Amino acid sequence: MGYEFTLVLDRQPSDDDLDALFNSGCVDAIFETLDGASVGHFVRKAQSLTAAISSAVHDVEHAGMHTLEVRRDEIGEPRLQAEYAREIAAANMMVQTRAFLAAQRSGG
Repeated sequence: MGYEFTLVLDRQPSDDDLDALFNSGCVDAIFETLDGASVGHFVRKAQSLTAAISSAVHDVEHAGMHTLEVRRDEIGEPRLQAEYAREIAAANMMVQTRAFLAAQRSGG
């Protein structure tokens, strides 16, 4: 199943960053600036939304960038909205934990 979500990135990708993102596996994303934030809109196939987001965050990090926030894209089925919201909240906690641990490792 394909899951749709948006990652807010730590900076505007340069041409070299876009190449690195593509080479790291972000071939299922469109990158743009939206309301002043650099974002990547993903449609990622995975066993679950959590797995899709986790792999996208990993791919972004492998390209040398960082995810600041996970945003949900609108979904059509009302019965899935609450579950989707819970998984997005959990993904944001994962992103914040990764950022905290990275800062601790770098002494920041």
